Amino acid sequence: MQCIEAPYKLTHLERCKMEQFANGTVGLNISLHAPTLFNYMEISAKTYYKYTTYRPFMIDWSMEYCQAARVGKFNPPTALVMRIIEESLPEFYYPCPHGNRTYNSFWLLEPKFIPDALASGNYRLDIYFRDSAQVVEFAVQVFGVVRKQGLIG
Repeated sequence: MQCIEAPYKLTHLERCKMEQFANGTVGLNISLHAPTLFNYMEISAKTYYKYTTYRPFMIDWSMEYCQAARVGKFNPPTALVMRIIEESLPEFYYPCPHGNRTYNSFWLLEPKFIPDALASGNYRLDIYFRDSAQVVEFAVQVFGVVRKQGLIG
């Protein structure tokens, strides 16, 4: 796990550090200062599979978080994203506006959110948070390895 494309124009990344527990669980310790309010926040995610180089894979979606939180009715991909935010980052699970504060969080992407039927190999997940002008507010990359016994890391 790592933060990417920093420094950001609209936010200030104060801390982004991967931490590993004794049982092998890995999380990202993040502190992000957002001095302005955001009424639009696009969240996009794209997975890549590594054969010799990373190439786009099955998951490629985006959603407008503020609208989804405001409306409350979700299509299946948006429902999954909202559930991940609600369960793994509950301090962010509220309607817009977001910002005008410092966000401190320790984030784990739990295995229950990863599809059971994935081919063995190396994967990368890129997650972006952007404003209405497509300026990156925050971005993270998550790497994982799948073998026949399941997700390894």
